[in-house]
Amino acid sequence: MAHQLTISTISLLVLGLFVVSSSAGNQIRGRFNTDPGRIVNGSLASMEATRHQVSLRRRLNDGYFFGTGHICGGTLVRPNVVVSAAHCFVDQVIYDGTFLSKDDFIVVMGNVDRFNQTQTMTFDIEHLFLRLDKFVLSTYDEDIAVLILNDSVPTNHPTIRPIELASLATPAGQVCQVTGWGTTEEGYGSDYLMTLDVPIISEEVCVNDTDLGHLLLPGMICAGYEEGERDACSGDSGGPLVCQSQLAGVVSWGIGCALPRFPGVYTEIAYYYDWIEEKIASVDGDGSGDGETSGDGSGDDGESSGDQSGDGSGDDGESSGDGSGDGNKGDGAATISISAALLLLMPTVLSLNL
Repeated sequence: MAHQLTISTISLLVLGLFVVSSSAGNQIRGRFNTDPGRIVNGSLASMEATRHQVSLRRRLNDGYFFGTGHICGGTLVRPNVVVSAAHCFVDQVIYDGTFLSKDDFIVVMGNVDRFNQTQTMTFDIEHLFLRLDKFVLSTYDEDIAVLILNDSVPTNHPTIRPIELASLATPAGQVCQVTGWGTTEEGYGSDYLMTLDVPIISEEVCVNDTDLGHLLLPGMICAGYEEGERDACSGDSGGPLVCQSQLAGVVSWGIGCALPRFPGVYTEIAYYYDWIEEKIASVDGDGSGDGETSGDGSGDDGESSGDQSGDGSGDDGESSGDGSGDGNKGDGAATISISAALLLLMPTVLSLNL
């Protein structure tokens, strides 16, 4: 009897471990660089077709060796504006949805080889706009971020160019391109940007004919293949889904990578189009600039710009201060000080002449 009880207990334990393991494997996971990231069964991207692609990096890591700080992708949509995924800014240590400071990140663009500094430009994040104060890791809802850079890309830069935002929903069946860096299906790290063609899947098909079902929320779209085999994956988060030369989606989340009946899920740009434009306009006028200067900027002497007085919270989850200012506030004070000094010295000069 005791022997039978022991066998039964072991069987239940094994079954329990199997259930836990199986359920853990089907959790929503961001396409974040915690796991080996990859575009599964993609091909090398060309610079000409992906000049809008940026690399979001941890400042500290990239400071040790250029390219090693990459954690997410992003898309340049104005000379000084990038769109990415909100979950890229989540603290991966605490992992409770808390966002890290924007100052922990840099944005790099200009080369399909993330370890090659040729033609690249590196920016700080001046403003970071998010829709939530705390990210919901169980749903990946509102997975969108707008980054205002501290400077602008010159209009004539040979390897960097903004891409338009899609204001209308992309029809089902439209074949689009998703790009990102990471580990390939062979299992080793890719230095080069990878690209993959994926068709848009209608909301009806994604909800009813795949295993995503109720997990698909407003503002999310599906793209990929029901049979699996080709997909974006972790490490590609925040990167662009480009349809007909417009940014239609942002790589957001998936269950596994390239699994049958689990297509990739993307944040739909058309759904958030008005909010994105509103945030760009609130900081930088129309957000376009002239491609030569930041328009929000720093003075010639390198003084920091603006008061940065915001507390990072706000009704819609903006995490940046107002950051406004012309960067030249010291010029007027300096002029007054010099004038005052000349007035004080004038009697002395006159007495010497006499």
